[in-house]
Amino acid sequence: MRKLTILSAFVLMLSGPVFAGSEGDDADQARKVVQSLADHAVVASKIEDKDARRRALIEAAAPAVDFRAIGAGVLGHAGVKIPTNRQNEVMEGVIAFVSRQVIGEIERVRPEEAKLGDVKVASGDEMRVNVKLAGIKDQIDADWVMKKQADGWRATDVLVAGNSLVVHFGGQLARKARGELDQLVDFLRGEQKRDSVASLPQ
Repeated sequence: MRKLTILSAFVLMLSGPVFAGSEGDDADQARKVVQSLADHAVVASKIEDKDARRRALIEAAAPAVDFRAIGAGVLGHAGVKIPTNRQNEVMEGVIAFVSRQVIGEIERVRPEEAKLGDVKVASGDEMRVNVKLAGIKDQIDADWVMKKQADGWRATDVLVAGNSLVVHFGGQLARKARGELDQLVDFLRGEQKRDSVASLPQ
């Protein structure tokens, strides 16, 4: 039985309870989801052990982020046709790639404070919640694109300086794959292998 990847942990945990969204103000509910995620990221960043820190970041993301929607968005910009029988395999690799990049950026900044800004209504079922994760030397200033789903509000994209991470990661994969499925899969496998080797005890 193969080891559980970062992605598999995300997928297993994505069914966790979220604010139901059936009562109260939608903007307030979307803001609460992002506030909880940001606060947990700050707490997790204080953990010195890398594996424990990443587990804590995964737990924080689970109820707030729709990684399947993000993965589908990234694939939509990657320019590669995925046959039905390989969609799960490729989706798993894409979500693992994206989650590693996001976690890596949070670890780089090591936020010590989370400051929530304005909530903008993009449409009836979409809100954009600004949050700054501030570390000692740098910060992440982003708008979290929150969509209302059956079980509550979840992030489906992140905008940094107005630029979509879904489009950004899709562009990265498009350049690596050059329209070829096998090249895309090889790249994603290489990234997973590189991450596994990097995490082995030295």
